[in-house]
Parts: sequence; structure tokens; C-alpha cells
Amino acid sequence: MILTQNTGIIMGPVTKLLGLLFNAIYTLFNGMGIESIALSIVVFTVIIRLLLFPFNLKTTRSSKIQQFLRPEFNKITKKYKGKKDQESMLAQQQETRELQEKYGIKMTQGCITSLIQFPVFIGLYNVIQNIPAYVPKVKALYEPIAQAIMKTDNGYKIMSDFIDGNKIPRLTTKLVEFATSTDAASGKGLESLNSVIDVLYRCNESLLGKVASAFSSNPDVANLIAQNSDQINRVNHFIFGINLSEAPGLKLTPALLIPIASFICQLLSMIVMPMNETGDPQQDAQMKSMRRSMYFMPVMSFIITVSAPAGLGIYWAVSAFVGFLITVFTNLYYDHIDMEKLVEKQKAKAAKDIAKRKASGKKTLGQRMTEAAMGQTSDESSSSTSKNKSLNKYGNMNLKNYDSSVENEAPKKGSLADKANAVKRFNDSGVK
Repeated sequence: MILTQNTGIIMGPVTKLLGLLFNAIYTLFNGMGIESIALSIVVFTVIIRLLLFPFNLKTTRSSKIQQFLRPEFNKITKKYKGKKDQESMLAQQQETRELQEKYGIKMTQGCITSLIQFPVFIGLYNVIQNIPAYVPKVKALYEPIAQAIMKTDNGYKIMSDFIDGNKIPRLTTKLVEFATSTDAASGKGLESLNSVIDVLYRCNESLLGKVASAFSSNPDVANLIAQNSDQINRVNHFIFGINLSEAPGLKLTPALLIPIASFICQLLSMIVMPMNETGDPQQDAQMKSMRRSMYFMPVMSFIITVSAPAGLGIYWAVSAFVGFLITVFTNLYYDHIDMEKLVEKQKAKAAKDIAKRKASGKKTLGQRMTEAAMGQTSDESSSSTSKNKSLNKYGNMNLKNYDSSVENEAPKKGSLADKANAVKRFNDSGVK
């Protein structure tokens, strides 16, 4: 069910927590006489961005430190310039990662921030898409109408025909068959009620009028719609008469301003985001590739907010704008502080972390990746030099220069090594 709160193992708790926060904000404004979902979304978005601010700050600090240390990274690049063999490339990556580790630079910091924001966005989508499921005061506006519809003779068929005839937008579940009088208060009855509210919440003023006409056999439906329509409009409407439960679409209406604002704010946020350069060609190429792909985000935000409820578009636009402001001000802050002191402080902190990690025997992600690339296991990492030589020896091996005497044991008879030795002995004999 759409209206029923998300009960997934991961997203269920996240969505419920966000729903409680949103309901608290809406209830606060409602108590002040302000019945506006839009204002609640704006305040809600700002609070969420502020809660995520520490993660964004760490990402920006890491980027600024890396920019300050660029000459050190360039030294490593110059040292291995023009060397394309595997050993040199792995050595360059190793030295780059060691320098990053020395100063506590974490290349995965931005990814972690994005991963944290992703479930938050999905949770927000669930909340904003299904406001009545998380805000009891909004659900109370539709509940009497839904109850009257369920009490109408042949109400289920009338409602089903109405849905089919009007193509209710973003309705992804089927109408649940109305409960009988014996189970109206049971789980099945609540499920039926929620499915009707789900349909009603996606109806604008015009469609609610059509609902009243469709249920002309029950005057209570039309009367309740008339009684609650003004309050429903106040709750769901934004500036210029934009209905938050409707998707803007590509029509030239004021609602199209929301996807446009979302696109512009996302683009600004991408432009001011600092670009990391590590000096490691492989890492820099990956970062540039990620940077280019991120420029698709503004386009994606426009496409999504055109087809999603306007309320979600407001969240996306405000979130991007707040992110833009945060990035601008944090960049200004780091541009006007003593970076040498900051770097020394970060270096001291990183040294403590390294000491703790060595004491516990844990390895960083970069170390594990390097060992994997070199074909090492955790027990073999101490002999990396000998392993590299061994790898190079076997990497350059061919049938002509192969000699099984380098091994401790003779090759098994009939094996490839045995055949290679036979070919070598034949070539050495000079027989033509």
C-alpha cells in the first residue's frame, strides 16, 4: 500500500523517523495557525541539511587539505613520470595512498556522504509522496470523505470506475475491496480506508468535484468534500496556486518553476564543489569521470521533479540551494584560515589513528586494495618487495627462457612446464 507507512527492514525505520520529524514541524506550524505543507517541507529540508552538515564539512576539509598538499602529490607524479610498467604504477599508487594516510585524507569521504544522503532522500520521497500516512492532521481531512465513500452502495465499483476513467496520477496500487460491516475496524477495513485516502490525496480540486459527481447517490460524499475542500486547498497549495500533490508536467504553468529551480540549484551546487587532485593518474581519472557524471544530476533532478509531486520538487530545489550555500561559505572559511596549522593538526590526528590501527592490526581500504592488486595476502604484505620481483619474473616468462631449475621441485611429467623444458632442451641441442 502507498498510504501505509513503509515497513522495510532498512527504509522502514528511516522513513518512520523522518515522518515523525515532518509531523512535528507541521503540527508546530498548524498550532500557530499556518496550514501549509510547503512551509513544512522547506523547514524540514533545512533541518535535514543541517543534520548532514558535519559530513559535508569533513568532505570539504579533506578537499582543501589535498589542494594545499598538491606540491607533495606532484613530487610523486614527477618521480614516476613516463613509467608505465606495473611495478612503477603500483608503487606510485602506494606512495600516494601513504601520503593521503599521513594527513588523514580519505578519498571515500564524499562517497560516504552520498551513501548517507541516499536513504534519507528515499525516506523523504516516501513521506512527501504519502503525507496523510505520516501526518494525522492531513489524513483527518480525507478520512470522513473516504468513510462516506465506503458506506455508499456499490461504492467499490464506483470508485474503481472513477480511477480507471480519470487515470489518477502516480497511483501504483490497486483499490482494496471495501470491507464488510463485520470487519470494518479490522486490518482489512483500515487497508480499504487507506487505499481510498490514497486516491483522494492525489485528486486536485477538479478531480474531487468529479468524485462528488460520481457518488451522487450518496449526498454525504459531496457535502464532506465541500466542507473540507477549502482546508485541503490551504494545506496542499503553494504560491501561484501550485498544488503540491500534483506533478508539474511539461505544461507552461507556474508549477514548472519548481523543476527549473531544482535544475539551476543542482547545477550551482555542482559548480562550486571543490575538485580533488591526488597526483595519482588512476585516481584523478576516476575523480574526473565521477565529476563529469555528476553533471547529469541537474538533468535528472529536472526529469524527476517534472513527473513527481510538486512537494518533492520543493524539497529537491531547497536541498540543492542550501547545499550550494553551505559549499560557498565553507569554501570561504577554509580560504581564509591558516592552512598550515590545520594540516599539522590533521597530521597529528592521523598519526594517532595510524598508531591505533597498527596496534589492532587493521588495514585501510587503500592498503587492502594495493595488496589485492599485487596478489598479496595479509600474511604476505611484509614481503612486498620480494613478491613484486617474483611477479615480474613470472610476468616476463615465456617458453624460450623457462627453466624449471628455479623451482624447488621438478615439474610433473606431462605438465605444461615439463613440455616447455622438452622444447627448450630440443632448441639447445641444435638439432635441425
